Parts: sequence; structure tokens; C-alpha cells
Amino acid sequence: MNFFLSYVILAEIFAIMALSTNFLVGVIGIFSVSQAALMGVGAYAYAVAAMAGLPFPVALLLALVLCAILNVLTSLPSLRLAGDYFVVTSFGIQLVATAVFINWSDVTGGVSGIAGIPAPSFFGVSTEEPRNFIVVTTLALIAAATGYALLMRSSYGRVLHAIRLDELAVVAAGRNVLRLKLGISAVSGAYAGLGGALYAIFLSFIDPSSFEIHVSVLILTMLVVGGARTLSGSIIGPFILLSIPQFMALVSLPPTMVGPARSLAYGVLLVAFMLLRPQGIAGRRL
Repeated sequence: MNFFLSYVILAEIFAIMALSTNFLVGVIGIFSVSQAALMGVGAYAYAVAAMAGLPFPVALLLALVLCAILNVLTSLPSLRLAGDYFVVTSFGIQLVATAVFINWSDVTGGVSGIAGIPAPSFFGVSTEEPRNFIVVTTLALIAAATGYALLMRSSYGRVLHAIRLDELAVVAAGRNVLRLKLGISAVSGAYAGLGGALYAIFLSFIDPSSFEIHVSVLILTMLVVGGARTLSGSIIGPFILLSIPQFMALVSLPPTMVGPARSLAYGVLLVAFMLLRPQGIAGRRL
């Protein structure tokens, strides 16, 4: 497998996940740590549907719709309360999702996961090879980025920015803030479902460890480093953070030290940006 192509593919997938997180954290100012859970739901939904013989468009649409609905349902109770409750709720959702992925073995395969997830073919060309699949992830990222840009430049996007700045003023203007928040939660969930489905296709194997809390923290770190509230920041962050393991591979470390060293590097980078440049590389000054 070409490591450079694999790196680019994973960076593009996580850029879609960063865009999903940016809708909540950057646009309307809701701190969420459950994006990996939604990513897992999308991955498992696509895997089960694809292995049941459903065509690629149907399986992908199923993953997107399921994640959108699930994100709305899980967000509804906490969005009626103060913003801090969303953090607690999203953390609980992440823990519950991990438990479900592990224990619902009849569907998810438990700790053994699901192997042999089929890759789609287009016009007789299989996307199993990275040089073919990178076309799919690139087009998906372009579509996701375009959707993000168009949404943020629309009147709906301007109202969402206004909610982050002064929610009471938006309420006073006669807008239904809860409905607006639920709408963007659905969009965020659909993006997470897309990222999860692409992740499952690329690796052709998924297990619960791929969607634990540390993955949500990693996605959030990507957004902070790249710059929340911006399109470019959501793309820059994943490419930077996923390059760290590539550089660490050049350093001779014991196998038991690779994971902790990588987590340490992510943590130091997150703290440094929060202290020195909280708006991120491409972000606006907060």
C-alpha cells in the first residue's frame, strides 16, 4: 500500500469529520465530543448494509440519514438547556456508543469488529486500490467543503453565526433557535456519516477501538489547530496532525511507546495552540 496515498486519504476523511465538528463547535459554539460515535454509526451502518448486498448509493445514503436522525434525537434534550449540558450529553453519548459497538456483537461483531467490507466499483473500476479510492475521497471532500461554504454564505448560515454571538437577540428577532440548532445538528450528523462510511470502505475493517473518545478528542484537536469557524482550518488541521505519526516513524521508539508518544504530541500541540493562537492556523482572531 502506498503510504503517501493512504495518508492523504485518511486526512481527507478526517477533514470531512472536522467539517462536521465545525458546524457545532465553530459555527454555533456548541462543544461536542461525540463525533467519533457518529462516525462509528456511519461506518457500521454502511458496513452492514454493503455486506447485505445493498448498492453503494443506498448504503451510503442509509449511513448519512441514520447519523443525521441520531444526532438530532440525541441533541434535542440538551439543546433545550444551557450550552454546558451539551458537553455532558455528548460525552455520555460517546461512552454509550462505545459500549453498544462492543456489546451488540450480532450486528457490530463486538471487539472482533467487521472485516471484508466491500469497496464500490464505478464504471467497472474497483476502488479497492488507494490510487482509485483517493478519487472518491477527494470528490467527497470537495462536495463537503462546497456544501459548507454555500451554507455559511446563505441567510441560514448568517443566522447561525448570529446565534453564536447573541442567542437572545436571535430569539428576540423572532427566529426559532431550537429548530435552527437541530437543523445544523442534522447536517453535522450527515457529514459524520459520510466520513464514517468512507473510513469503513478504505480500511475494509472496523472495530470499536476506531471510534472511542480519543478519536473525538483528536478530531476536535484537528479543528482547534487548523482553525474553527473556517473552511480552510478544517482541512489544514487533519493534514498537520496526521503527519505527526509519519514523522514519528522516522524516530526509533519501542512499540509500547509509540501510542503514548503520539498522544503526548497531540496534547502538547493542543495546549500550545490554545495558549498561543486559540483561533488556530487559519482561524479568525477570537
